Amino acid sequence: MFDISLDTKEVDRRLDEMAVKIRHFKSVDLGQEMSAWQVEDMHRRKPFTMRWRREGKVQTTVRQHSLYEMLKSEGVILESKVRSRYARAVKKHLKHPVKRLRLRYREHRHWSQRPILRAALEQTLGERMVRLLEEKLAWE
Repeated sequence: MFDISLDTKEVDRRLDEMAVKIRHFKSVDLGQEMSAWQVEDMHRRKPFTMRWRREGKVQTTVRQHSLYEMLKSEGVILESKVRSRYARAVKKHLKHPVKRLRLRYREHRHWSQRPILRAALEQTLGERMVRLLEEKLAWE
């Protein structure tokens, strides 16, 4: 008759450590890497990354330019010198002076059919995520 006994404490410990690493990866590391990708590769100052930590989901909104840049290119936002010159001209020619030039936010319609995100940027994001996965989730 054979009597076999196994000590599984070490195996349980390693599996628990890996489960903790996976939870941390999906709740923290994915969002940080997505934001870092936008800052470093897309040169965004303030990336908007939504995180659902419990579900392990990350979502980001990629715009061509910021709303400020789009309104500025349309001429809605004027530089300070131009704005003051414009305000003086309006005051001079109108009976009722304009107290303030107001900035109105509205929907910016973009009619181009080009994709917002270039294929090279998508590939860079994929490479970064694979590198992060290999770095963070490794059996030690």
